[in-house]
Amino acid sequence: MRLSRALNTPRPVRRRGIALVASLVLAAGLMALPSAQAAPKITSKDVEAAFHEVEAQNEQVNQLGEQVKQTQAEIDDITADIDSGMIAYTAQKEELSGAIVQQQLDAPLGPTANLLSSDDPDQFLAGLGAVRALNNTRADALEQFGQSSKELENRRAQLKDRKKALAEATADADAKRADIQKKYEAAKAELARLTAEEQAKFNASNTDVDFEVKASGRAKAALAFALSQIGDPYVYGGTGPNSWDCSGLVMKSWAAAGVSIPRVVGPQIAAGTSVPMDQLQPGDIVAYGDMSHDGLYLGNGRVVHAPRPGKSVEITGLGGFTRAARVG
Repeated sequence: MRLSRALNTPRPVRRRGIALVASLVLAAGLMALPSAQAAPKITSKDVEAAFHEVEAQNEQVNQLGEQVKQTQAEIDDITADIDSGMIAYTAQKEELSGAIVQQQLDAPLGPTANLLSSDDPDQFLAGLGAVRALNNTRADALEQFGQSSKELENRRAQLKDRKKALAEATADADAKRADIQKKYEAAKAELARLTAEEQAKFNASNTDVDFEVKASGRAKAALAFALSQIGDPYVYGGTGPNSWDCSGLVMKSWAAAGVSIPRVVGPQIAAGTSVPMDQLQPGDIVAYGDMSHDGLYLGNGRVVHAPRPGKSVEITGLGGFTRAARVG
């Protein structure tokens, strides 16, 4: 028994040694993995891309907002037409109803029945002509009444269609606004991962115009308005007077110069004459190639624009702007 115990004694020791070696090997392996598990480092470019994605979607919402306004205007016009048509329809209906009632009171079997009992041929022929004329008049009135009824039916169908389109566009816009808010919160979370110094630099706005803006006419007036908004905050959907998004600032700047342009970046560029980027003049609208952002060219390679939430209307360079149009 003692020999057996002596022979068996080293075994537990060997097991503990093996377990210890295995633990060390596992720990070494885990120490080699932290770089794969650590959160990737965020950069200012990543944050800028996140905010840019939100702004691009904001322009889609702006376009939907314009669609909603246009559809509502169509609904108002159709409703006014229906109201006006109902007045004519009701008058025609009352006139025809009155004529039919009166005819039944005067001659229950119809005016032709009275003529058939007449022994005077001349009276019969004269009366028959009058009946034909009366029937023709009523036929015209009935035809007009039928047309009015058909027009009302068509307009009511159009009204139903436009109301459906309005509801769909409104729902789409609401869904996109909710998505914008979600993505905006995600972009802010990414911004918060930058260092304090990086955040301060990222949110800094250049508000100095250190050169003479050589513009004239309406372009001068548009730029004067835009420059007077420097320092106003960016707000999604903002069209003033104290907050702006990019296309809202461009639209209102040219409106101040007496020029009406669309609300959204793409249509704003389409409303003007295309200009090569090497032939820019102060007042030209400059935009990103994907029509997600725009501003007004000041000259000297500078642009006044409303950038993104967290920043204010500012002066920036031409980086990112690849399309241009001239209006006014």
